[in-house]
Amino acid sequence: MKKLARVLAIVLVTFASCNRTSNYIIPVDYEKYYEGVTSLTEKESRALDSKIMMDWYNNTMGREIPDINVKDLNGETVKIKNWLKRETILVFTDTHCGFGKEEVEKELPSTISNMKDELEGIDILCLIEDAEDSEPNEALDYAKSLQGSYNNLFIIDQQDALRMNLTGSPTKFYIDKDQIVRQVHIGFAMNQEQREESIRQGISLMKKEKQK
Repeated sequence: MKKLARVLAIVLVTFASCNRTSNYIIPVDYEKYYEGVTSLTEKESRALDSKIMMDWYNNTMGREIPDINVKDLNGETVKIKNWLKRETILVFTDTHCGFGKEEVEKELPSTISNMKDELEGIDILCLIEDAEDSEPNEALDYAKSLQGSYNNLFIIDQQDALRMNLTGSPTKFYIDKDQIVRQVHIGFAMNQEQREESIRQGISLMKKEKQK
């Protein structure tokens, strides 16, 4: 799995951005952090993880979603920005992470159903990564299995996912009507209460930015 996943995959991480900018998300070049590195002490490893996290944060939060193509379940290419016309919770997952799949397949759809009144007027968009080491049609078959849980399902190429700094499964981007990332939740929630609270935080930030 990509290097950032070992930093982020286990714990739910929440970030918020207050500054509006027209800059697109800047992809993080993870390989550069490990150039020439042969071994690290535990302290050095934690420091490097912190550096990667901060760069990821600065490159993502308060930035605009780039103009990336994704594929629908019929194999047609569409621009993701065409599906970001109002506040949107973008859910990203892959086909490999067991904990991420359980969250995306069961826990999150149940939470969305329970919070349908609070989520009124907010779109839910699910992206499934077509990784370089995936089997043919693996991502498509997985996306089709989620049709009963999400209305908007698309396949995103691994390189394009990296361009959007989507690296941990699952990841949720909270995107306002101007297509700016206002909050991110990475990893799975420990319980239903935590999951609902994290969604409420994301909704609050999207609507707060709308009122400004």
